[in-house]
Amino acid sequence: MFGPPTLKALAVAALSLMALACRSPADDTGATTESSGSESGGGSSDAIECSEAPPPPTTAGCSVIAPGSSGLRLRGTVLGDADVLHRGEIAIRSDGKISCVACDCSDADGIAGATELDCGDAVISPGLINPHDHITFANNAPIGDGVDRYAHRHDWRKGDNGHDALEVDGGASRAEVLGAELRFVMAGATSAASAGGETGLLRNLDGANTLEGLPGGYADSDTFPLDDVDGLQLDEGCDYGGMPTTAASIANRAYLPHVAEGINAAAANEFTCTSSRGPNDLIGPQTALIHGIALGPEDYAEMQRDQAMLVWSPRSNIVLYGNTAPVTAIDAVGVPIALGTDWIASGSMNMLRELGCADYFNREHLGGYFDDRALWRMATANAARATGTSDSLGALVVGHIGDVAVFAGRADGSDYRAVIEAGVADVLLVLRAGEPLYGDDAIVTAVSGDECESIDVCGVAKRACVTRDVGGGVTLAEIREAIEAHYPLFFCGDPDDEPSCRPYRPGEYAGVGANDKDGDGVADGDDLCPDVFDPIRAFEAFQGDYDRDGNGDACDPCPLDAEDGCPG
Repeated sequence: MFGPPTLKALAVAALSLMALACRSPADDTGATTESSGSESGGGSSDAIECSEAPPPPTTAGCSVIAPGSSGLRLRGTVLGDADVLHRGEIAIRSDGKISCVACDCSDADGIAGATELDCGDAVISPGLINPHDHITFANNAPIGDGVDRYAHRHDWRKGDNGHDALEVDGGASRAEVLGAELRFVMAGATSAASAGGETGLLRNLDGANTLEGLPGGYADSDTFPLDDVDGLQLDEGCDYGGMPTTAASIANRAYLPHVAEGINAAAANEFTCTSSRGPNDLIGPQTALIHGIALGPEDYAEMQRDQAMLVWSPRSNIVLYGNTAPVTAIDAVGVPIALGTDWIASGSMNMLRELGCADYFNREHLGGYFDDRALWRMATANAARATGTSDSLGALVVGHIGDVAVFAGRADGSDYRAVIEAGVADVLLVLRAGEPLYGDDAIVTAVSGDECESIDVCGVAKRACVTRDVGGGVTLAEIREAIEAHYPLFFCGDPDDEPSCRPYRPGEYAGVGANDKDGDGVADGDDLCPDVFDPIRAFEAFQGDYDRDGNGDACDPCPLDAEDGCPG
């Protein structure tokens, strides 16, 4: 789906046309449009009230309205690509493709004989997509509050610059990796770029043989694009290893490189050396840069011009470095952001916990900059674009593959927040190409029979389709035993020893205070952005105001232009 740099404008035009094409539900008859301001993130969504839909069932969760033998038709609150449909429907044909997203799918193509489920006020979402994880480290436990706060990733990798190295093992067994995949599935994910993975359960989007039937190529997760695996840190110059990644090698696939992971000059220099200012320009429409903590205005200006993205991992960034990417400024200039877990050691155990971290950090340290829909898109549509799969995944659109997650509705009627605040017990059903992977016992049994294994999740009877999907005699009990030798498969509340999302660095800042309401160590009276976390990084002398308009970069409507004429 990616072309050479000369085709960048065509790529943008295609994305715009796709967005327009996805607004068809607003034209359905029997529907009215209202503005739903229930999301606490500060944004509202256009909600279509499907007035002709029958009343919801009186029982919680999903109810089988009509059993069938071919395809699925689900009713609930549908989080469409452009609109929310209250009492809307989605139809998935027997070939796994979505054939209808509307108020009424009774006449949809290819669903004669479909099983019909009414999920009441439950929220029907695209399956969550994790664009960044190191799943071969699944045989580790979280580091909790951490052993140190580092300035560069090689500090914790190698114990450089007087720091204590992390003791982690990257040799997870097949059963342990499958256990980690199930952990993601149980939290509503259907795909990941895992830098590893096994056949079955998750689609591993960066593996040639683990796409689980997804058409097209696979993404390139590149941990060391500068060939700096030996731990070399350079404040300037690009004389790293002898075999850096080249632009020619990434031209035709989604590209996910680790760049600028840290807060020092060496981390900032990594972007220079992988951009148009260095010998190998890796920034293009196929690139979703991972971490990017040390990015500055010239960097995200180039990302915007070249249609690149950012993959944000706030929990892991904060516990390792006490800081994270300047996401408000990056978003303001029009660079899309996706959300990834990073790994179990310092990141989140699943995508719902990462969403929860981003939500907390947004509310407490970013002044509520992102609304709920924006956070949700980081784990769906934006994550699909980052992994090069937006033509098939990440949105409930006719023709897309039916990777779907259904979340219990909330008493306050909010839509996206039902996903953001969900726990594993709230995940009612997870479908990959219309086939159940996990969900409530009664619903999975109604769709797939009793071949999926039973599991009690926080007092709720669920089923996980491990043996059927993985094959080879692999069982739920086997992979659960393997993964839980290191860390539980799930928690019913906050996970034990979960790395914190509250940023601090000893001697610099230690959280929100009376005179520091964003917790960045700069007193409110001196802070260019008193509501938005913007600490002074190790390579900086002061907070940034790139366009010198008096607004700090972190809270400037356009940090690149004093007239606020952002190109995004």
